Amino acid sequence: MNKEKVLDKIKKCLALSKSANEHEAAQALKQAQALMEKYEVNAVDIALSEVSEQGADRRMAVKLAEWQWAVANMISEVFGCKCYQQGDAMVFYGLGNRAEIASYAFDVVYRQISAARREFLKTCRARKPSNRTYLADQFCNGWMMGAWGAVKEFEMSDDEKAVMADYKRKKHPHIAKAVVRDAKSSKLDGSAAMIKAIVKGHAAGKKVQLHHAMNGAEGVKQIGERK
Repeated sequence: MNKEKVLDKIKKCLALSKSANEHEAAQALKQAQALMEKYEVNAVDIALSEVSEQGADRRMAVKLAEWQWAVANMISEVFGCKCYQQGDAMVFYGLGNRAEIASYAFDVVYRQISAARREFLKTCRARKPSNRTYLADQFCNGWMMGAWGAVKEFEMSDDEKAVMADYKRKKHPHIAKAVVRDAKSSKLDGSAAMIKAIVKGHAAGKKVQLHHAMNGAEGVKQIGERK
């Protein structure tokens, strides 16, 4: 029996151990303990088995801008997950189905901010490509500030935070801090054009809506829903 099947059987026994039938509960708990001893499985192994990973569909650049990471971090906070970049994919991990919902939400929100960025560039008067990128990044930074104010963070319990920390230590001990692409413009830094871009982005970002209902497909359908 492989470890995945063992863990699944143990979890089923532990669920039955909460039965109102005292005899059934005792037998289930005894079986769970026997399996844990036989296959050298501990409580940490069982907790970590509840964590799943899901990569978002959108392909990303290897080096992301600060606003792109802000999207991933916001989605992680809203849906009670953590994230990391693997090649050109943004990967979310969390308890239960949170990673699956977060990866879907990331794609939805990223489409929204990308569309808003394209609309901003249509009206951007800067001609130099680097200046256009700089102002568009400032717009997106503002968009994310507005979005953060419009969504509600998912608060994990201390036990859940501990499981997530253990998972990171065990599964991804070498995840490095992200190095972001930094668009710069000495000419536009602090300028009226920069401030205007941030303000416009902030107003646009406040329109985003995310719902962290965690009940499967119905929760997924609510993501990005407008009232």
